[in-house]
Amino acid sequence: MKFRFCGDADCPDWVLAEINTLSRLSSVKVKLLSQVVAMGLINPPFDMEKAEKLFADSKLDSDIDLKACIACLTYIITSATRFNCDSSALHSELQQLGLPREHSTSIKRVTDDQITHLAAKFRSCSLKVNPLENVSVNIDPEVKCLVMDLKINNKEEKVTLNPHTLNVLLEELKKVKSTMDELQEVYM
Repeated sequence: MKFRFCGDADCPDWVLAEINTLSRLSSVKVKLLSQVVAMGLINPPFDMEKAEKLFADSKLDSDIDLKACIACLTYIITSATRFNCDSSALHSELQQLGLPREHSTSIKRVTDDQITHLAAKFRSCSLKVNPLENVSVNIDPEVKCLVMDLKINNKEEKVTLNPHTLNVLLEELKKVKSTMDELQEVYM
């Protein structure tokens, strides 16, 4: 079966297995654990102590099952946000996978409450390879080239560009900026 929260793909087998583990917790604990997971995604690092306290009085293995439940909830919340799955679809699909209605409602509510923060966080982290820390530009009059000193990840690199290459680069960057602006309008 295809699921919208999985990007119209099959749900991974390990998630199916962990849904069984999640269903053995109370719906209140699932909601609280979902909140801890969502907050860990928005503001890392993950608060493991809070999660361990939630698991302390359950009959599940506080080490293995806790980490498995956290991984499962992380996948569900992240995927639902990434694929822009509406809350009613998430709710019904989690029930189709065997999660009790109350548990599905708990996860749906947490996802609804945090979706804007999660989407903003994921957007800010996406498509970044190495952040540029510093740039300095000098013109070498003897060679008639532009020399750029770039600092990326505490490493300094020199780039030399002749006038033609600089013009081509500038035109390409303008095209990319235009495309990014168009995409931003579509997704905002």
